[in-house]
Amino acid sequence: MSPSYITLPPALPSELLTWILVHGAYPTTILICKSRVAFISSLLADVTSSTPPLPPPPIDIPSSPANLATGTPQSQTPSHSLLIKSLHQISLSRHISLIYIPTISHLRAHLSVLSTETASKIGAPPDRKWDKVGMGRAMIVVYGLIDLHRDTSEWSAQGLGRSLSGLVESSGRDKRVVVCLEERERKTERNGLIEVDVDGDEDIGGQVNDRNGLESDGDMGRDNGAWKGWDEHVPMLNGSVRRTGLEAEDSGWSGRTIEVGRIFARWFDFGNAEWSHRT
Repeated sequence: MSPSYITLPPALPSELLTWILVHGAYPTTILICKSRVAFISSLLADVTSSTPPLPPPPIDIPSSPANLATGTPQSQTPSHSLLIKSLHQISLSRHISLIYIPTISHLRAHLSVLSTETASKIGAPPDRKWDKVGMGRAMIVVYGLIDLHRDTSEWSAQGLGRSLSGLVESSGRDKRVVVCLEERERKTERNGLIEVDVDGDEDIGGQVNDRNGLESDGDMGRDNGAWKGWDEHVPMLNGSVRRTGLEAEDSGWSGRTIEVGRIFARWFDFGNAEWSHRT
């Protein structure tokens, strides 16, 4: 079966990890396009802010049973689902390969050697399968590829295309599904829930817009509420010069420009996932 290439809307770190735990299959490799310290900091801030505060208890009813030793009520703070060590989470997370990619050079170096042989260093579950929920194929998930290229000499169609072609070539060696998505800021507006079929057999919580016929489609197969980052213009070649004092549609780049979405549309389908409906 040929590999599938999917882009999903930007997600918070906790949404990314939760989605992979639900829909992943062995072997799954996650390429985090930032340093370990930066990702852990983002994840910690996300999980902490996602934990809802307890409502104030009624005056005549204690919020929790009293501590027998001190006579004071015990606080019960609800935890994020990732902080709860369920058997499901523990059994799956230990079989996921997580790689931190701080630079573009690191990304391309990892892609040049990435294969099922390297992924197999992370042991398989006893039955070689995970729960049959959603997608039944292994994945290569790239988190933050676009932002990794931003504000570098590779911020161009040439630079992005080179990295994407390396990713496609890597996935072709072991027939794994490729999923690309960016990190979302908490204030970013999200869209409605749509179902996505990434492997042609099962739904995984979103819908893919086929890239067939994209050349004649003005929005490249994306729905009207798609992520605005796809419309951002980049120069065609590395090292292009930006003109100052201009706020044009081409973002002030000298020479020809192209939308980021059109670069991805050469290989990828555009879809939404379950976190897209939340507000």
